[in-house]
Amino acid sequence: MKYKYGGVEYEGDDFYCYPDSKVLMNRLDIRDNEELHIFERDISYRKMAFISTNPFKGSLDLKYLQKIHRFIFEDIYSWAGRIRGGTFFFKGEAQFCNADMIYPYAENIIGKLRKESWLRGLNREDFIRRIAYFMSEINTLHPFREGNGRTQRIFFTELARRARYELNFSEAQPDELLEADIAAYDKDFAPLEALLDKMLI
Repeated sequence: MKYKYGGVEYEGDDFYCYPDSKVLMNRLDIRDNEELHIFERDISYRKMAFISTNPFKGSLDLKYLQKIHRFIFEDIYSWAGRIRGGTFFFKGEAQFCNADMIYPYAENIIGKLRKESWLRGLNREDFIRRIAYFMSEINTLHPFREGNGRTQRIFFTELARRARYELNFSEAQPDELLEADIAAYDKDFAPLEALLDKMLI
């Protein structure tokens, strides 16, 4: 399927990138991926540090994820906070939720969280088991073109806080977390649960 973005025709998810490029279109018109990565990392982590100590109020749902994403990335991307479009979305061998299924899939996940009272009142072992499941589900949802992992970390830090736990992602190495996420995508939750055991207070 083809799309038009900025007067240029693209196929699939390429309409987020500059023509004939894999660099995401951005507010500073940076055309080099490494330079964009450095700028994005600097500003997004400063925003994440702020929101970690000044969390948003409201229900922990898809709109809450959008609000986090918009705050973190609004200085970088014009589409910050918007649900991604396009067709299929792959990273490595993982295929994430089809764009046209993001809203119903999100409602299903949030509905389960709501039924489980947002994981409040669980003992530590059960909390780890259930939050690992929901982290995998939200990761598979992958509602944004970029910045899903950072947005999810803020989301689940706040979910844990409201359940009277502290989730410290700095206790896990990025590669460890990535490998655990990949395993959870394949329904092997043990590595992610082991990491959560280290991260959770």
